[in-house]
Amino acid sequence: MTRALTRQQEVKRIAEGVVAFQSIHEKLVLSSNSSQKEKLEDSLKKEIKKLQRSRDKVKAWIGSNEIKDKKPLMDQRKLIETV
Repeated sequence: MTRALTRQQEVKRIAEGVVAFQSIHEKLVLSSNSSQKEKLEDSLKKEIKKLQRSRDKVKAWIGSNEIKDKKPLMDQRKLIETV
């Protein structure tokens, strides 16, 4: 039960991370100030690292034999990789 809850929480974090990444990226594209661009680039790098950690967790769960239905996890992994 707690593992399923942990996976659900991770899926929620992935969704929030993708939204944050897209928002920061949009601000970066629209920004004209170089100092603001640098700050946004740093924020973007942090979000990428968070998403990469989440992807690694999902990969481990996909490789686990205890989960039977792996399609939702594979969808989350693809979502992270396509952002």
